[in-house]
Amino acid sequence: MIPYISIKRKILIYVFSILFILSIIFFIYKYGCKLWNILLPFLIAIIISYSLNPLVKKFERKGISKSTAIIILYLFFILLIINLIIFVVPELINNTKELSETLPNIIGNYRDKFDGALSIIKSSKWPSEIKNSINAEIEKGIVLIQEYIMGILRKSLSMLINTLNILLNLFLSLIIAYYLMKDSDYFREWVLSLVPGKWRSGLSATGREINSVLANFIQGQLLTALIVGFLETIGLFIVKIKYPLILGLFGGLANIIPYFGPIIGAIPATAIALLQSPMKAVWTILVFVIVQQIDNNFISPKIIEGKLGLHPVATILAVLVGSEFFGIAGMLFAVPIAAIIRIIVIRSINAIVS
Repeated sequence: MIPYISIKRKILIYVFSILFILSIIFFIYKYGCKLWNILLPFLIAIIISYSLNPLVKKFERKGISKSTAIIILYLFFILLIINLIIFVVPELINNTKELSETLPNIIGNYRDKFDGALSIIKSSKWPSEIKNSINAEIEKGIVLIQEYIMGILRKSLSMLINTLNILLNLFLSLIIAYYLMKDSDYFREWVLSLVPGKWRSGLSATGREINSVLANFIQGQLLTALIVGFLETIGLFIVKIKYPLILGLFGGLANIIPYFGPIIGAIPATAIALLQSPMKAVWTILVFVIVQQIDNNFISPKIIEGKLGLHPVATILAVLVGSEFFGIAGMLFAVPIAAIIRIIVIRSINAIVS
């Protein structure tokens, strides 16, 4: 039989853990913008280091030093960035700018379609209260969708145009990532030196588990998103949908979001295709369905080897919470953060209770 004091202690640990996590979430929510500006180079550096680390290890196994391996990969990475800037970024900027300029017309076309639906509702024999309520909700929905899409496009265009700031962050991130990969052993030993000796084994095991989660998520999801985005861009180009590059890129990026991502990624392309013709919309939906089936059956099972250890319900909840408090960025990072919190809480409870 479990002693009463042990049960009481476990409850207190759960309560304090939950309060601690809620305090962190509140702090991030309150000072999110400032923290984002400070931490953005570090987040990019973490993504770069996790993306390149498997290749660095392969070079090391061939007798090449870690520093040399990183420099070789950086040279290749810089050449890739230069090619993207020369060949892809201008087209992406043109797609985004053109879409921003034509968006009012697109929304106007849909407003006309809604007006047709509203006229049918108005001429119906429904009670006036129901008619007014439906009309008000439709108008409110149109305004919200217009503001939301325009906001996203403005931010996207300003990010693309503000190349200097992006390059500065990228340059700083490359420096940070270099030291994260080169001195990874030093950082690990430094962190372990800050804690008492009896906790070091548990902390090291926790770090390895978190490292595995981040590696699986970053390496797997980024590569999957790249492949999915490429396939969707090709598919949209084949069926002759406008703005295939930006719509395909958006679809690939949205694919990182579990469960909701493929649907979110398909909506803009389908909406634009529907204005060209209903058949174009059908072909667009078919493109996204086919790519998603390829992803589910061939790409993800091969690339994403590890699991994050979250139940599907917990994954959905994490995405919804991230979306509510931090928007698109929250949806992208919610799942790995939830997985890391789970690891820390479970290991902390086991260490204290045992």
